[in-house]
Amino acid sequence: MQKTLVMIGLLFLAVGCGLSKEEEVDDAISQAHRLLSANKCAEAIAVLNGVGQQTSNAEWLGVYADAQACLAPWSVVSFFATDLPNMSTSQSAIIGSLATFQQAVMTSPSDGAYTNLRAAINTLLFAGGISEVPHSNRVDALGLSSANNIGVHALYMMINQIGQFSRYYGNALSTTGVKGSQGGSECYINYTDGDAQGIVTAYPAANNCDSFILGHPQLTGNRSRLCDGIVLFNNFIDVIANIAIGDTGNNGGLDELSANISDLCATAAGGGLDLGGTCTVKTHSVCLNDTNGDISAAQIERFYAVTWESMHQ
Repeated sequence: MQKTLVMIGLLFLAVGCGLSKEEEVDDAISQAHRLLSANKCAEAIAVLNGVGQQTSNAEWLGVYADAQACLAPWSVVSFFATDLPNMSTSQSAIIGSLATFQQAVMTSPSDGAYTNLRAAINTLLFAGGISEVPHSNRVDALGLSSANNIGVHALYMMINQIGQFSRYYGNALSTTGVKGSQGGSECYINYTDGDAQGIVTAYPAANNCDSFILGHPQLTGNRSRLCDGIVLFNNFIDVIANIAIGDTGNNGGLDELSANISDLCATAAGGGLDLGGTCTVKTHSVCLNDTNGDISAAQIERFYAVTWESMHQ
C-alpha cells in the first residue's frame, strides 16, 4: 500500500513538473539562440521543429528564419558591418551595389547560399500562416508591432538576396557589380516583346544591356525563376514602403529607398505600358500559375526591362 502511494506521488510530481506548451516553445527558442551563437544551424532547426511549427509566434519565426539563413550561411552581423555600408541608394546604381556584397554569393540556381536564404525569407513573409504575403496580411495575422519586426527582419535578408540574384543573373563582377561584365550574357533575359525592346534600346550605354538575345540562359524562359525575381522585387518594395525602419544612423540609407525606387512601375504604367499584374504580385505561386490571368510572358519581359535592367548598370 505504501509503495503504491509513493508511486502515485511520484507520478503527480512528474506531471506537476512538466513544462507547459508555451514554456516548451520559449525553451526551444532559447536553446536555438544558444546553438546559433555556436553556428550550429541544423541543430537549432531541429530544436525548433521539436515543438512544432509556431506560425503565429513572431519570436519563434524569427529565430527559425535565422537558423535557415545560417545554413546559407548568412550573418546579420556581417550584413551591417561589411555589406550595408556599400549600398547605394541611387535608382540606377542600387542593384549593382548589392551585387558587391560579400555575402551575395550564388553560383547556380540551386546553390544553398541562395535557396536557404530564400527559405528564410519565405518563413518571414508567410508569418502568421497567411497564404498570400502582402505586409497588410501579416499585420492582420500578427498585429502591427510583430509584423513590423518581421518585415524589418525580412528586409535585411531580401537586400542580400537581391545582391545574389543580380550578381548571378545580371552576370556581374563581385568587385564592381557592373552588369554583364563577366562575358556572355549582358541582360537578365532575352527580349522578344516590342515594348520591352523599346525600353531596353533607350537605356544609356553604361547599362550594358544592348542586345535582345544575350539574356542569362538560366533565367530566360524559366517562369519559376522569373517569378522569383518578380516577387523578390515586389516584396522588397512592399516591405520597405510599409515598415518603420527608424533612422538609427546605421541603416545604410534604407529609409531613403522607398521614395527612390517604388515609383518605377507607376511611372511606366502612367506612360501607357501594360505591365499587367507583374508589379503587384507578391506570392510566387500566384505568379507561377498566373492565377489572375494578368502575367503573360510579354508582361514579364516588360517588368524586367523596367525594374531589374534599369536599376542595374
